Amino acid sequence: MSRVIRFLIYLVIGVVLLSVSIIALLWSIGYMQAGFVATSLLSALIGFTLLSSSLYVLRLSAYVYAVEKGAGVEGGKS
Repeated sequence: MSRVIRFLIYLVIGVVLLSVSIIALLWSIGYMQAGFVATSLLSALIGFTLLSSSLYVLRLSAYVYAVEKGAGVEGGKS
């Protein structure tokens, strides 16, 4: 049971980070339309950073899921 919870925690964190990154990128577009260039660039930087971290966490959750199911991870020992 705790193994499934670990996978779900990573999955939820990844989806939340993805949602926040999309919101930050949309704010960046809104700030650019209003003429706030520095604020727009800062929120775009935050958005892309959160997007990168969410993709990393989602990949990590896929690895955890594969290990829990016993499938292993590709690219291991040959």
